[in-house]
Amino acid sequence: MNLVETAVVPKFASGVRLKHDQVRQRHVVLGPELLVDLNQTGHAILKEVDGSRSIEQIIERLASEFQVETGVITNDVREFCTGMLRRQVLSQ
Repeated sequence: MNLVETAVVPKFASGVRLKHDQVRQRHVVLGPELLVDLNQTGHAILKEVDGSRSIEQIIERLASEFQVETGVITNDVREFCTGMLRRQVLSQ
């Protein structure tokens, strides 16, 4: 599997947004004919996506927030973002 490069600056695809679903009491991604339930990790990653930060910068912010080494979370963040790109939640 080819993972997205850390230099990529992800943004939400057109019509897709991060939202807190009051009914499910969870964070979800909503889009045209799309609903993705997020766990805490997925929400932590996607709340950092703003269209100006690279994946590398997102990794650095998360590592700082959760007090872990960047090497520990790099592959997890890249895998998650790769999956979200494939599902057309994110674009480059």
